[in-house]
Amino acid sequence: MEKTMDKKNINTIKSEWKHFLLMEPPIFLLLLANGMTSNVITDLMLFQTCQQVMGENKSNCDILHTNSSSEDAKNLTKIVQPHMSYLLISRSLIKGILPALLILFLGPWSDKYGRKPLIIAGYFVPVCRFIILSVLSSFDVSPWLLLLAYVPTALLGSGLLLATICYISDTTEPDKRAWHLACLQTCVKIGLVIGTFTGPLIFQKLNYTKLFMIATLLCLLSLLYVIFMLPETVKNKSEEKWGNPFDLSLIKQLILTYTKKRDGLNRGLFFSCLLVVSLFRIQAHGNTDISYLFVNAKIGWNVVQYSMFSSISMITSIIGTFVGLKIMRDYLGMSDITEALIGCISGLSAVLCLAFVSKPWHMYLEIGLGMFSGVLLPTVRSLLSKSVPVDDTGKSFSLVSFVETLLPLGSAPLYSLLYTSNISAYPSPVYLLTAAIFCSMIFIIIFINFKYFGKKSDQPIQAN
Repeated sequence: MEKTMDKKNINTIKSEWKHFLLMEPPIFLLLLANGMTSNVITDLMLFQTCQQVMGENKSNCDILHTNSSSEDAKNLTKIVQPHMSYLLISRSLIKGILPALLILFLGPWSDKYGRKPLIIAGYFVPVCRFIILSVLSSFDVSPWLLLLAYVPTALLGSGLLLATICYISDTTEPDKRAWHLACLQTCVKIGLVIGTFTGPLIFQKLNYTKLFMIATLLCLLSLLYVIFMLPETVKNKSEEKWGNPFDLSLIKQLILTYTKKRDGLNRGLFFSCLLVVSLFRIQAHGNTDISYLFVNAKIGWNVVQYSMFSSISMITSIIGTFVGLKIMRDYLGMSDITEALIGCISGLSAVLCLAFVSKPWHMYLEIGLGMFSGVLLPTVRSLLSKSVPVDDTGKSFSLVSFVETLLPLGSAPLYSLLYTSNISAYPSPVYLLTAAIFCSMIFIIIFINFKYFGKKSDQPIQAN
């Protein structure tokens, strides 16, 4: 079956500035909703777990909202958090097992039948999730029932990141791809910044339910946007409109993509970049679930204080990513490899600072040290996209997304158990582990530079 790019749509997108009005607005709205609710959902899980643990004395849990920095609140948190860790592990399993399997089929399928169906499905999922959370938060239910909100993610939500990256790869020139991926990442972070800053304040003024209803509305707007405003980039010449997404021949094609020697494929570079992305995702997924719990137990911050910190952190990261890429590339003439190495060193400095946190100002020092860590992912993704033929973009990022979806199954339980088993340890073992991961990424990037790049570090040496 033949697959071709829709040249008319792609040329229109490439030639106009409105390229930035396609993926960026809906992803901004989606991440605005996620930013508003992410810390609040963790707080809801913590609070309801506390009520379950305390039983008849569940009114004692109110101190988590009224005076979270007190010694009583810190002691209560240390009792509750080990119980909550099992809830977080279960959530990671729900979000990871089935999506990881589906993603193997969706990449090759999107190469033939289009990116837009996966994008629409990806934006439909959070609408369902926040509707379920709106209903469940209205009642005093077991925290385990909150996991129902992640069932739609397990069934339909595995293809959004894959389709988004493929869409950008379809519509951008190779030399501009890192910049466009950085722009997308910046839109993500701007949405998270505004959401993280406003969400807890809305929660304080209103309640859990109304906050989730607002998030539902934002996600609905993003869904309508992609349905009516997003053009397709893949032209389907088959008589079948949708085809069978679970066709095993798609997996065969996927395997051949990485095992068959041919022009335009640099397998060593591809798998080296995939390893860097995988290691980055291990620490990112692992830290996501424990970061609020860490500052809550270590320095007594509540959800509002932590959200303010997170907003400042993301603003700094946005500035570091944009300014860093602009200066490094346009003024200093650095390559993707050099930029990725600087991002790794910045991230390593930040997590070492976190490992030794004992005062609130240490958290803000970590922000400054890690401000350039955001350049790592877009530059490595750009390198990865250059290592495969353009017609295999969907297949290549299908494997990448499969790994990224599968990794939380191991990283989230590992980080949660390591953290809850060593809450009082100093320095924090969980961040020492993250530092070791960043060191590994640095060594791999140095290896990539010497193995696959010549004097002109922009162009990989073509080796199968």
